[in-house]
Amino acid sequence: MSSILVIEDDDAVRENLEELLKYKGFTVFAAADGKQGLDMALKREPDLILSDIMMPELDGYTLLKTVRETPALSNTPVVLLTAKTMSDSKIMGLEYGADDYITKPFNAKELIARLHNLIDLRRKLKAKTFLESKHTEIESTEDVFMRELITLISNRLDNVDFGIEEAVDQLGMSKSTIQRRVKSITDKTFNQFLREFRLEQAKQMIEQNGGTISEIAYASGFNSVSYFSYSFKNYFGYSPTEIIPGNKS
Repeated sequence: MSSILVIEDDDAVRENLEELLKYKGFTVFAAADGKQGLDMALKREPDLILSDIMMPELDGYTLLKTVRETPALSNTPVVLLTAKTMSDSKIMGLEYGADDYITKPFNAKELIARLHNLIDLRRKLKAKTFLESKHTEIESTEDVFMRELITLISNRLDNVDFGIEEAVDQLGMSKSTIQRRVKSITDKTFNQFLREFRLEQAKQMIEQNGGTISEIAYASGFNSVSYFSYSFKNYFGYSPTEIIPGNKS
């Protein structure tokens, strides 16, 4: 279940947003001003922040700037909510790094669609980053969890029998907790993430001329070259031998 932090100093608007978002299935946290909202964002690490601009203590622009400068929050989608319709206000928000801009009064259906799209996009980008095992300076709790999981998978990449049972033992978490966290962060099941991670690593090995297709298939945890080739083409849209001409099993 995705979580949204609503930061709005108008009680009626804030309560209306809370009710709407909860009805649509989101977990909702709410703050009445920017300072309280920033403290809550650091504590809760929501999937998205929906914030008014004109607020006491800390306005939306300053809040947004601080979020973008905070490693654990820097990639969190931020939608600015304001009664202003002037184009310069929108430009200023976008320059500070806002992902979207909603003008009050808002259309509920449009708002929900935009929030869903931003959260889905963030998950896809995060999943792509983790699948390719790219280094990130961000250290949110979800990043720490995924980095530990990726390290575990990488160390056992050639072990065809590696699965969630060993992850349970090594990470000290229940199977349901691991499944839930992987799904929440990447929108993929554990097995889907594991398979796609293996394929991404195999692709890198092929590109770096790290062996024959057969050797790379086994090194990335597949016990069948034919199944590896099938999975590879199904995932990337082309066969492993097409990456480097002449590099065949």
